[in-house]
Amino acid sequence: MSELESIIGFSITAATVALAAAILLSMFGRRGEATLSLILFTCFSVVFFGIRAYLKDFFPFTDKVESFMTLSVLIALCGMIYRNKISNKEFITLLLLALAAALTTFVFTDHIRYPTAYLRTIWYPMHVPLSFAAYAFWFLAGINAIFAIRTLSGSAGGIQDRPLVTQLNRNGFIFFTLAMLFGGIWGYLAWGAYFMWDPKILWSVILWLYYGNLLHIDNLPRFRKWKIPLYTIGMFLIMITFVGTGFFTRSIHKF
Repeated sequence: MSELESIIGFSITAATVALAAAILLSMFGRRGEATLSLILFTCFSVVFFGIRAYLKDFFPFTDKVESFMTLSVLIALCGMIYRNKISNKEFITLLLLALAAALTTFVFTDHIRYPTAYLRTIWYPMHVPLSFAAYAFWFLAGINAIFAIRTLSGSAGGIQDRPLVTQLNRNGFIFFTLAMLFGGIWGYLAWGAYFMWDPKILWSVILWLYYGNLLHIDNLPRFRKWKIPLYTIGMFLIMITFVGTGFFTRSIHKF
């Protein structure tokens, strides 16, 4: 057990270093080397999750260390997928978010905790990664919007030059909708209710409605000028939903 836990500690440290290296290499335009560093980051992350899954005999998404590392990996993967569609500055900014999530794992005292009975259902591991994947898409949409703020001084047509924002939102909305559906089923099995007045659940609904409405903004000429700032604000709503409700409220979602 101790040897495996040591490997876990090494893998998460190595993954974080590889991610930081990818950012530095990207800053100097070394795209090939940055890609290699991201591949190493992914490999070390697979080792991290694989050993934890083995020790827990369950999917490794049940505590804060695993949650932040999952978010970090999915943000980085999202950046790799859209690498050719975004600028280098946007790519670096997204990786900085991934690095921040990875570094946050070192804040917590990491112990292998066996998941409680209400987590041991297939619906829980389907719920968590899908919601984090949605966050990754929406973070990239927000970053893409931030770098498009200069278009607000132009015509409405200039704002339409960011179709990637809407595409990313659509992908995130699909993933988050599935996450909420699976989360509702898991909630029913765990607590006997599809919906509860829990801060995390309430903010998730707010987030879902927020991005769902933004999908239609391109078809509303009067509101199109607000597209860029609204997507930027969305990043703060994600932080409230993911971090704020888990740390500063009495939500049952503490993992």
